[in-house]
Amino acid sequence: MFALGFAAVAVVVTRRTYQIESERDRVDADTREVQRSFSRRSQAGLVSAWWGQSRDGQWGAFVRNTSEIPIYQVYLTVLGLDDHSDDIKFHYLVVPPSNEALFRAVSTGQSAQETTARRVKLSFTDSAGVRWLRNQYGSLSELQPNLLIEADPLRAGVLSQFESDFLATYGVTVAFDTDTAGLPQQQVVAGLQNPSTTDALICPHDWIGDLISRDLVEPTVLAAEHQSVLPAWALSALTVSGRLYGIPTSVDTVALIRNTHLAPQSPETMDELIATGSALRNAGRVTSVFTLRVGEHGDPFQIWPLFTSAGGWLFGRTSDGEWDPTRIGLATPESIAAFERLGELGESGARLLRRSMDRDEAFELFATARSPYLISSSDALRRLQYSEIPIAVSAVPPFADGAPASTLTLVHGLVMAKRGPNKIIAHDLFADYLTHNHVMTALSNGIVAPVALAGASSADTAIQQFLELCERGTPIPLFPQMDAVWRVLEEAEVAIIAGAPADVTARQSAASVTAILRSVEGNPHGRTVVR
Repeated sequence: MFALGFAAVAVVVTRRTYQIESERDRVDADTREVQRSFSRRSQAGLVSAWWGQSRDGQWGAFVRNTSEIPIYQVYLTVLGLDDHSDDIKFHYLVVPPSNEALFRAVSTGQSAQETTARRVKLSFTDSAGVRWLRNQYGSLSELQPNLLIEADPLRAGVLSQFESDFLATYGVTVAFDTDTAGLPQQQVVAGLQNPSTTDALICPHDWIGDLISRDLVEPTVLAAEHQSVLPAWALSALTVSGRLYGIPTSVDTVALIRNTHLAPQSPETMDELIATGSALRNAGRVTSVFTLRVGEHGDPFQIWPLFTSAGGWLFGRTSDGEWDPTRIGLATPESIAAFERLGELGESGARLLRRSMDRDEAFELFATARSPYLISSSDALRRLQYSEIPIAVSAVPPFADGAPASTLTLVHGLVMAKRGPNKIIAHDLFADYLTHNHVMTALSNGIVAPVALAGASSADTAIQQFLELCERGTPIPLFPQMDAVWRVLEEAEVAIIAGAPADVTARQSAASVTAILRSVEGNPHGRTVVR
């Protein structure tokens, strides 16, 4: 009995001792965490920013680093009057230690009351490589050092080569999600509506209107030095209602790619192109006069130069040159005549355009010298780099009796996800990194396509020529309904090439586009203002 009692007492004592020791360990751990947090924040806590007035009376933003060590990749952002949207951004590669604040004057063009009621926020990397944000209310928080980009495998494969460089430069890990590659636009957009970890998306610029309408992306504010190296036309393609959405990356349009061995001279008209190709086919040197992808579902982007040269048009233009969705031109006499011209080249006519000609067949016929001409976007260059065909790139020629063969320009932009968990870092660091010449040149060479950066240059003359044509093209409209509009145009193209009546197809297409533009909730008149 005595032994049992002694054992019971020992158990109680041991348990109490364990509880005391556990509590002591917990307190020690909490103390160490507080000390660690204080140590990590020791430099960041000495960095501040504010809106104020300089000694000479100018209003603007101040930043000061009173620590003993420089801070890096500093972004000083002036917010709008709503205290939430970014308005103006300044970039400092480094802010050295000093008791004196750096000042950037800001001309707001607003009333005195509005000028004084501004706030600023500051993001920067400390000497230990930790990224920090001091928000517009002065609160300091540590930013998580990782980013996730949703992109197609080709672009992701090229940019992933710089993951270690990005980590070494900014202390941030970048990963790519390519699971949505090949999915229709609506499925990709729907995926972003669910809770996700995506911080940015690389997509064609005509997706942006839809993404904005669903409140999935937010504007991008670039520092002056970053904006200055990006072409104005590429920035304009990503601009809606005066706000920039994303950073331009690669660009594209449609051009004439010519086999210079079979066709040494560039044709001045489509009529001359068809005559030369027909002569080569009659001589048994080729099997196809020219190739242009159509496919079972159509591809209006590729055939657009022929459609416009024949007189066709989709939307009118406003007095300032913007697309006007209230003026739909598909049912006009000019567009009906253009559909008739395409029908003459289709399966019920000359059979130069046919639904069985998809992307792969068009590329293969040209790459194996069975066609002297290929009308295509720049994605053909990647296939042709493995062939020994001598090529030259030029503008698609117009019909002899037609208008200029106007092309559309497509800009792939890196767009910031509104719900991205690390979007502050995305806004800051992508703009800096994607304006480095070596990064964008590598992207151009890797995807074999032109990019929108003044200093990036590829030695490939075909890529250079495509870039020049992109500058001369017209950016695709980016209304929220453009995905549905493209589907209508695809159906019209396929129907016309199959032999459907031009007038009936044109009127049906115009009615469908009108209905699409008027079906948007809260926009019964179909009026979409795009800048």
